[in-house]
Amino acid sequence: MNNKILILTTLIFTTNIIAEDINATIVPTKHNKQFTIGELAEIQPGLGSIMIEFGHRFYVAYYSAKANNWELAKYQIKELLEAQEIAEVTRPKYAKQLKIFEDNSIKKLQKSIEAKDWKLFEKRYNETITACNSCHKVNGHSYIQYQLPKEPPKYLRMSLQK
Repeated sequence: MNNKILILTTLIFTTNIIAEDINATIVPTKHNKQFTIGELAEIQPGLGSIMIEFGHRFYVAYYSAKANNWELAKYQIKELLEAQEIAEVTRPKYAKQLKIFEDNSIKKLQKSIEAKDWKLFEKRYNETITACNSCHKVNGHSYIQYQLPKEPPKYLRMSLQK
């Protein structure tokens, strides 16, 4: 029992020192303004901001796959996962849910892209939408319901044909 108390006390003490050091560490910027690491952590984009990129890449992936541009679809999903990784770090409260979503939905979508199977992709895509909207609901954001835009983005060529 005494060892557990000693270990816990040491852990709390060490954590407090690390936290104090993080907040004391000054990071200069190009405009000579200085921030502590703690201040920089507080201004990281919220999950809502990251989800805008996530939703956009998800949308582009759909239309690129539909046009048989599987490389673009693959790229969009890879980038979508990188945005999700940022969310897992900056919003650790949601990290477990995001990882479950990745494992249960996004990885299946990736496999359909690797297979270059439009019908399977479309099925997995719709399952991912359902999972995404369910996650919003579970987290008290049932007013956020993803829906696929009716047309592909105008600024990006979906097909590889010219």
